[in-house]
Amino acid sequence: MHKWRNAILGTLLVLTGLGTTAITVLAHRFGEPQLASVSAIASLVIVGLILILVVPPLARSAGAEVKQLDFPVQLTPGGLIFLGILGIVAFAAWNTNNNLLFLVFSLLTSTLFVALVAAGSGLRELVVSARFPDHIFAGEPAPVIVTLRNTKRFLPSFSILIEARGPAGEEAEKEKKRRPIRRLRFNKRSLAYFIYVPHRASAEQRVEQLFEKRGHILVTGFELSTRFPFGFFRRRRRLRARDVDLIVFPKPEPVGDELHLLPMNAGRHASVRRGAGHDLLALRDYHPQDDLRHIDWKATARGQRLIVREFTAEDERRVTIALDTRVSSVAAVDKDAEQKQFAERFEEGVTLAASLVAHFIEERAEVRLVLGQEGGRYAVGQNHLYDCLRRLALVMPREQQANGDAPREAFSWDDMDIHLTADANYAIILTTAAPGSIPAHVWRASHVIYL
Repeated sequence: MHKWRNAILGTLLVLTGLGTTAITVLAHRFGEPQLASVSAIASLVIVGLILILVVPPLARSAGAEVKQLDFPVQLTPGGLIFLGILGIVAFAAWNTNNNLLFLVFSLLTSTLFVALVAAGSGLRELVVSARFPDHIFAGEPAPVIVTLRNTKRFLPSFSILIEARGPAGEEAEKEKKRRPIRRLRFNKRSLAYFIYVPHRASAEQRVEQLFEKRGHILVTGFELSTRFPFGFFRRRRRLRARDVDLIVFPKPEPVGDELHLLPMNAGRHASVRRGAGHDLLALRDYHPQDDLRHIDWKATARGQRLIVREFTAEDERRVTIALDTRVSSVAAVDKDAEQKQFAERFEEGVTLAASLVAHFIEERAEVRLVLGQEGGRYAVGQNHLYDCLRRLALVMPREQQANGDAPREAFSWDDMDIHLTADANYAIILTTAAPGSIPAHVWRASHVIYL
């Protein structure tokens, strides 16, 4: 709406200015000095309004378009001063025909040429590689190893800044398909800075990168830049790289001891894991490392080969952690403050869900993570923890319009793919729904945490 308002206002002002100008010309032609004076004053007022209301937005838009062009050479403040001095000397030399000024102008021009050539040669024949850790957590420094290799035969490279480049958002590909002419925006992240890299040699740095938010980061290439030798220009060169998908996990935080008081249905379910219990799990062939006391002699006699018994674990702990990802039309009002508040609550729920998953997996319980309509499976171990954190890193709120005839239920087990029965496992629900809107049967078999 803001853009349309500016466009309509600018168009009306321009048309009104043209109209008053035409009236002024016609008034002079037909000998109406008073009308010409009034229309001229009105034209000046409209010009002032255009300078105040229309020109600044156009200048900002032009500046944004220039930034999107992303030229390989960027002028620094020192370079701007240098070009100003160069222009003054050139004008003075042309105006006075002074040979000394022409000599100074030639010296400045050659300095400019040397700066451009030296920066370009320093960026040639460079190879960059970066190794990111397997698991990256939001708000926690991640070690990244950056290697810069100079393959030139004779010339070294000086003052090289390496930045990682990637699309500005997940909608980049969609935007590219809709508007192929428009240039895509890219995010840049500074990785390392190398002061000196000899010829036919490589340099390596271990840097700490801090990713503030969870989510998906795509690295499609690198950008090398240098201000060597004089700092007048920032010369850049882009290198295409194999696409690297980085998943930034939400960082688990310590949880309170009150979770140990929740009924995890310990021992109420038949375990499907091997252990040192007394209940029979399965029969299998004998292996040399098996205990002879576990041999089932009756099965061995029937099968004519050694058969051993496998037992279930003595205790079985299962817990389901469910995150309500839906947002009703009431919660998603077109107000920036309420949208920001809901986003903060949702991110708090994602972090709390990650903390609960990490806590119960550390307690050796079987954990299932349910995100909206996306169900999960029970599992244990670090691999399952990282799978759950990966899902939480990519989860987003899902819009759902409320039914106009009947009020929408704030939390639905059918949509969450969880069924409460007499033998169901205990569940912990994280929801942004209003207190008191949770169904009674959910309260009896779960622990609800309002965000």
